[in-house]
Amino acid sequence: MKGFDLLEWIYGLLFNLYEEIWFRLYYGPVFHRFLNHTYRYYKQLPASSKLKFLRLVRDHYEYFKWQPRNGMQLTRGRKAIISAAASQLALHLPKECFTFYTSILVYPDYYTSFHTHKVHKGEVNPGFRLIVFSWRGIDEGLEPGDDGLNLLLHEFGHALWLENKLMQHEYKVFDPLLVERFEKQAAEEMIRMKDNEEHFFRRYAFTGMEEFFAVAVENLFERPGKFKSEVPEIFDTLTRMFGQVPPNPARLAGRRRI
Repeated sequence: MKGFDLLEWIYGLLFNLYEEIWFRLYYGPVFHRFLNHTYRYYKQLPASSKLKFLRLVRDHYEYFKWQPRNGMQLTRGRKAIISAAASQLALHLPKECFTFYTSILVYPDYYTSFHTHKVHKGEVNPGFRLIVFSWRGIDEGLEPGDDGLNLLLHEFGHALWLENKLMQHEYKVFDPLLVERFEKQAAEEMIRMKDNEEHFFRRYAFTGMEEFFAVAVENLFERPGKFKSEVPEIFDTLTRMFGQVPPNPARLAGRRRI
């Protein structure tokens, strides 16, 4: 090993050691205490998965460029909650997930999109590599309930679906065979149940494949028991795509305001 390469290797080793110490002494304990009181998914994770989850939260927290808009007070706690939602989906996915995007914009309330000129709760803009949320929409989705609505999971679901399509020649977010299976099942379900007002998914899911996926992701994590009962084939495919069967959040009630 040449002198320069040796120094570079030593520098990398020391940097990784510093990062690990900083995580163990600061980020890990801080995020654990906060999420254990505020984030239902984290509370129900097995102990063996919590450390990996906290590392992902740290990575997303540090990676994204956070951009508050319209006077939004984007506190460390709020950034941690958003980072936790991304980590929830990415827990068993490849490490490249979400690296296509660079920034997260957060508005305090619903906002008028510069792209669509309509009022939005959130959106994904792959052209600018942005994921956009309104905190009002996030807060509504974090309320305990059985409505299958969660803005964070919906928009991060969109983000992963688009990232998988756009970056498939460089890395795969999802197993291509499972994506193909999901698209086939979703298309059949949309045809079969399009006029069924009583369908498990809300009507918005039937406007296209991307929306169907995002709504399915919400339901997978918000009410997995009912999802499995109502649409078992799609439930099975999604759990294979994400590499997890989510815990039932209905077991925990209440949350602390952020």
